[in-house]
Formats: sequence, C-alpha cells, structure tokens
Amino acid sequence: MGLFFQKEKEEITKPMIIIRASIAILMASIFIFNLINGFGPASLKWIFILAAIGSVIDGIDKIFHKKPRKEYLLEFLFALLWFALGISFFYL
Repeated sequence: MGLFFQKEKEEITKPMIIIRASIAILMASIFIFNLINGFGPASLKWIFILAAIGSVIDGIDKIFHKKPRKEYLLEFLFALLWFALGISFFYL
C-alpha cells in the first residue's frame, strides 16, 4: 500500500498552486464558454497556449525543487508540444 501512496518529499510552493489553479479555471471557463457558443480555432488556440504556460510553470517548479534533469526537461517538452499546437491554430 505504501508503494503507490507515498508522500512526496517536497511540496509544491503556494504561488505555483495559485497560478496553476487560476490557469485551470481560465481554461475551464474558455471551454464552457465555447461549448455554449460553438468551438472555433481561436478558442482552442488559447486553451493550448494556457496548457503550455502550465507546463512551463511545472518545469520551473521542478527546477526549484532540484528534481532530476529528466523530469523538468519532460515538462518543457510538453510545453513545446502545447505551444506548437497553439501556434498551429493561429493560421486557421
């Protein structure tokens, strides 16, 4: 039981939690607004860009907690993926 439910040694800092929660709330509100009014490429662009910003913030938080290089590079790779998807919707 302890193998799957271990506590992490470092906790996420409070400003990072606030920023991440505000980004998640903003993404959810954009998603709900677009469910009501119909989806368009502009709305998806902002959802992907906000997801990229969230991944960058997670990567920075992992750097502050001195996690292994593989972990924060993976977060930055996800951010690059989200930015690429967001930028691709600029041209639609």
